[in-house]
Amino acid sequence: LICFSWKMGKKSRVKTQKSGTGATTTVSPKEMLNLISELLQKCSSPTPGPGKEWEEYVQIRSLVEKIRKKQKGLSIVFDGKRDDYFPELIKWATENGASTEGFEIANFKEEGFGLKATREIKAEELFLWVPRKLLMTVESAKNSVLGSLYSQDRILQAMGNITLAFHLLCERANPNSFWLPYIQTLPNEYDTPLYFEEDEVQYLQSAQAIHDVFSQYKNTARQYAYFYKVIQVSILNVV
Repeated sequence: LICFSWKMGKKSRVKTQKSGTGATTTVSPKEMLNLISELLQKCSSPTPGPGKEWEEYVQIRSLVEKIRKKQKGLSIVFDGKRDDYFPELIKWATENGASTEGFEIANFKEEGFGLKATREIKAEELFLWVPRKLLMTVESAKNSVLGSLYSQDRILQAMGNITLAFHLLCERANPNSFWLPYIQTLPNEYDTPLYFEEDEVQYLQSAQAIHDVFSQYKNTARQYAYFYKVIQVSILNVV
């Protein structure tokens, strides 16, 4: 849900999605901030009473979709399929001290991609290890371009998952990122309710999990709106 736009080099590796007109979408900063402020206000309201959650969800989703349309064409995507980059991932991992023998990356169809053993693995045998320097962590985020923002924002300091999301976005936008061979292999979307269409969410209304779906969507939208405004303030301060 968090979207940013950076200009990147290496056109053979990445591209900026274009809008239907063939040009990157241009949106008034004031118009965007008004939508973001409306979204933040809506997502910061108390949980509605029984029977009102669906109405609130639809209202929040409508605002999110408006923002998505305004930002259409700003997403950075990699050329080709994620599995095209698996050989480069293995090479990068090997060169940096990870174990890459005794298994291979395989497609398990409905379960997706995973590791398949290519030899017998004994019980309690250590066959896979990854050096810490290959991991994207809160510590590596603090030592990146996010360091200054992290030191000032209490929410980033309290929520490691948000810090890591920002860390990933920043590194994804950097054509020279150390983690690029890993980032290129990440999925473009996931099969979680956060990615469901509105009519798909409707099918869950009779399920007990629907309350968690509403909560997750609202919280994610609120975090997006909050940090959009934080980033805008940071940019203005730099300028």
